[in-house]
Amino acid sequence: MSKEKDKLKLSKYAESRHRLIMDSFNTPREEREQVYLPASLAHVYFPRRDPKSDPDSPFVHSNGHYKLYLKDVGIENPNTDKTEHFGLPFGPKARIILSVINAMALQQGSQTVDIDADSLTKFIERIGLSVGGNQFTQVQNQVRRLTGSIIRIYYKADEQDGSWGKKPDMPLINGFEFFPRADPNQMMLWKRHIELGDKYWEELQKHAVPLSLEHLKILSGNARAIDVYTFLAYRLHALDKPLFLAWATLKEMFGGELTHMYDFKKAMRDTLTLVKLAYRDAKIDMDSKGLTFRNSPAPISARNKIVIP
Repeated sequence: MSKEKDKLKLSKYAESRHRLIMDSFNTPREEREQVYLPASLAHVYFPRRDPKSDPDSPFVHSNGHYKLYLKDVGIENPNTDKTEHFGLPFGPKARIILSVINAMALQQGSQTVDIDADSLTKFIERIGLSVGGNQFTQVQNQVRRLTGSIIRIYYKADEQDGSWGKKPDMPLINGFEFFPRADPNQMMLWKRHIELGDKYWEELQKHAVPLSLEHLKILSGNARAIDVYTFLAYRLHALDKPLFLAWATLKEMFGGELTHMYDFKKAMRDTLTLVKLAYRDAKIDMDSKGLTFRNSPAPISARNKIVIP
């Protein structure tokens, strides 16, 4: 019986994926819904799985020229005078949720995004989740993690002397109405608004990478695929000559928990197959030494704006 349920679940997932691919195929670039991530998150990435780390131990990702430090600083509950820790944002949902919040903020021209209960339902539907079940809980969980985290980005400032530069610490979300009076010990999702962190908002306005929400829905079950897609959306359309990256470099960027090169190459081949189902215009050549990326049309027209009723 369990195997039959697994087959049914897989069948429904495959059917949903196929429908999303066909919808994307039939949607012109200029009509795709546009969401955003900051350019820094096209180089280094959130954890793909829950690191379940101690708040004093940041998650670190490096790709050679960039380093990401993601730290759980917690949220102070003014009703209890205690700091609540929820862990670090991870996985596909954290990436998609943040990209949609970013789009809403840029569309509204404000770092404060208004969301009421009715819009929350539309928000969950918009990111490709069904309303009900544990989906609300999963969204709540990731938004809490985003709110309680700061990101710190280092970048290679000088290749010759190896010195590093540092962007200001960026709380992702400054806050929202978190603590209901009825039960001061219970943390809620949001009541009226979400406010992006000041430095994060500045970074987003200056260096936003446009992504297709239709494409992210296709990739919504695979965090590595979203990371690769974000990198491609950022780099391919701006290339004036082919870019070659060796397997070792690619593993540093996208390997994550995969320690053996054989396992990474297999995972990367599968990932690229999935990404190409969404970003069909991406021009990528693969050989035994690595990948060569070539100039390709951006996955979405810069004129588009996401609209959430």
